[in-house]
Amino acid sequence: TDWQAYRLNDPLLAFESTKHPGRLGKQFSFLKVSSQRVRVLALKKAEQDDAIVVRLVELDGKPVGDVHIAFAAPIASASEINAQEQPLGAANVERGELVTSFNGYQPRSFAVRLSPPPQPMTAPRFASLALPYDISAASSDGRPASGCFDCWFDRPSATPQGKALPAEMLPEKIDYAGITFTLVPAGTGQPDALTTKGQILDLPQGNFNRLYLLAAAANGDQQASFTLGDRSTMLNVQEWTGFIGQWDDRIWKSVEEPVPQSDDVRAGSGRRPRMRTNEYGEMLGLSPGFIKRADIAWFASHRHDSGARNEAYQYSYLFAYVLDVPSGAKTLTLPRNPNIRLLAATVANQPEQVWPVQPLYDDLGRSSPER
Repeated sequence: TDWQAYRLNDPLLAFESTKHPGRLGKQFSFLKVSSQRVRVLALKKAEQDDAIVVRLVELDGKPVGDVHIAFAAPIASASEINAQEQPLGAANVERGELVTSFNGYQPRSFAVRLSPPPQPMTAPRFASLALPYDISAASSDGRPASGCFDCWFDRPSATPQGKALPAEMLPEKIDYAGITFTLVPAGTGQPDALTTKGQILDLPQGNFNRLYLLAAAANGDQQASFTLGDRSTMLNVQEWTGFIGQWDDRIWKSVEEPVPQSDDVRAGSGRRPRMRTNEYGEMLGLSPGFIKRADIAWFASHRHDSGARNEAYQYSYLFAYVLDVPSGAKTLTLPRNPNIRLLAATVANQPEQVWPVQPLYDDLGRSSPER
């Protein structure tokens, strides 16, 4: 019953790939567990290195021994770790499989390193576009003049909001989907982003079939058209900060209500009761939930205000957008929208591609992402 419930709550998802010879055969498994009474709780990359972390638990409250855990490639080495991924001791590896045992309801975590795969994928070939950066979108701590993401750079008379990406959090490179975005140093006061104003950029020479853009928008989400050769694609470039998703939220009408009298104030004393505002006095309805769909390539836990001070839990985002490059295309024409900031662009040759044929998460399709 428990496995039937897991399958109902977390069903299998289907993926589609480009046509290929099928060198892995008709069946291929990333992970196998020999006991049906041991469940995989998590499978992830280690926080501090390139090991793979697998967390498992016994389901019945009964000891179970000689459990074999196998991966797509033979395990070269393994160690047991705690929930903080700190080492606890060696783990037993036999013929390329992790062999262990469990007490009743016991959770255990392991860090494993795999042997080189027998059929490695070909790494994509990619190259960065040279961008004529024209603004500084990131600021350094305590240096407000070093950057501003949401200023109106084309309107000198406008009052800037002055918020910026935290330069101390921006890396030199961002790895995404097998390619790399290369950023220029941020927080120096020198331009580190490009405002889209209809510029025409040359694509790197070579056989490339995909273009990756690292971008975000100021002053709300921005609909804009990007043109490769003679093919235009409309993108929704999402705002660099704020919420990217919310569940349904109650809308309240505040009401005035009397403050409860204390025991030492007699009823009927004629004293007028003090009033207070109840911000949750009456529910008026629901603000519908939403989720924005662009892939997050980078985020930070804060942003900088106009004084380059940290605004905690006001998240900063950069999003990845992917465009197919038509055969023979040599240029990228940017939209005329000064609210869009482009921080990097990379072309890639990716003959093998895999994509989901259904949402990987609840997309809240009952409501529009626009609010």
